[in-house]
Amino acid sequence: MNDPKKMFLRCLVGLIAMILYFSALALIPIGQAVTLQYTAPLFVALLSGSLIREKVSTSVLISLVTAFIGIILIVSPDLDSIDPNALLALGSGLFAGLAYIFVRDLRKTDSPSTVVFWFAAFSVAGSVIQAAPELTNLTWEMLAALVGIGVGAGGGQVGITMAYHQANAAWVSAFSYLTVIIATIYGIILFDEVLSTKIIIGGLLIIGSGVALIFFTPSTNE
Repeated sequence: MNDPKKMFLRCLVGLIAMILYFSALALIPIGQAVTLQYTAPLFVALLSGSLIREKVSTSVLISLVTAFIGIILIVSPDLDSIDPNALLALGSGLFAGLAYIFVRDLRKTDSPSTVVFWFAAFSVAGSVIQAAPELTNLTWEMLAALVGIGVGAGGGQVGITMAYHQANAAWVSAFSYLTVIIATIYGIILFDEVLSTKIIIGGLLIIGSGVALIFFTPSTNE
């Protein structure tokens, strides 16, 4: 580890994002939670200019405004009250975006495997402390599910970390929107979840804005 401060910040904001995300999944439909969590690429585009000096164009800013309208439709469908549970998922997106920016910056000092290792170690330590009171209640089925989550999440972390080391932060993030579509389908098929028209429209605005970043933000290997 060559930059302990940035590595710690990457791990901290990543853990916060993970806690907020799993909390939201237990309270709101999967499609809604994943859509709001995947505002992370938009936060990357918004903040990368000031934090790691990546250029943010006018076109990207237009995408951010469009996505903000989508966020309003999901967080406050009736436009006169805010769903606090949805804010958990939105907060997850913010902190995940910060984590991705730190990953992008850490490419200058550390390898992808180093970044993944320290995040995994930090997350395990933080999660064990939080979950300690419930560990004695684990069943074999729950343990198997947790192992599956860990393997899947670990593989995803390796892939996304390597991608952020190789290409522009906002450009790489846009591809992650495929997860939103898949998660929504899972929620409908497996859990009979129903999304309102406003939430669907809001989700489409957010997804469209994220995908648009592919065209507005050039890839780079600098």
